[in-house]
Amino acid sequence: MAVRWYFSYRLSAANVRNLLAERGMDVSRQTVADWAQKFGVLLAEAGRRHAKPLGRRWFVDETYVRVGKAWAYLYRAVDESGQVVDVLLRAKRDLGSAKAFFEQAVKRRGVTPDEVVTDKHRAYLRAVKQHAPNATHRRTGLHRMRALTTKPVERSHVPIKDRVRPMRSLNSVTTGQRLLEGIELAQAVQRGDVRLPDRGEPSSVHERSRVTVATFSWLASALRTAAYAA
Repeated sequence: MAVRWYFSYRLSAANVRNLLAERGMDVSRQTVADWAQKFGVLLAEAGRRHAKPLGRRWFVDETYVRVGKAWAYLYRAVDESGQVVDVLLRAKRDLGSAKAFFEQAVKRRGVTPDEVVTDKHRAYLRAVKQHAPNATHRRTGLHRMRALTTKPVERSHVPIKDRVRPMRSLNSVTTGQRLLEGIELAQAVQRGDVRLPDRGEPSSVHERSRVTVATFSWLASALRTAAYAA
């Protein structure tokens, strides 16, 4: 519950600590932060295993987030339905980062795109050629009036940046990556990209909230089962 709150809402670790205290559970702010660091990545991995099928047209872009006193670059991609393919936080916006993103995304999702839509950042040319050699690469701009643009992924940056902003800054690229994976999972669950088996489309906003809670609980239960089996 604490991890779900932290990743889903614009709350600090202290806010979550206080909400738990109201319910008779006494933990420290650092404990909440430690839970988020540890379980966010594990839940995100479980979520990818139970995500709906991924599309073959990827919209790829990078945005920036504050890490310490500097800016870092968050590489993200969405498919044609808006499902997030993957995320990678890097200190630099360069060829190495672009290649690392595509390598990670293809390996994690087990899917190679047929079409990749990016802006005109030159690093994407070689990254796509190396990791999706058979894909059609369309280089475009955000504000074109016709044809494909990078708007789908640009729009999907907004809720992520809205959630990160109250954190003021991430401590490091490594810890930032762990938190961002948890935040992306929360967005995927809310969108319905990760859902309980045999669960239909929620009929109301209230039912959607209940499905979100149930899905997080189901993923956590799967982690516990895997841990016991190990």
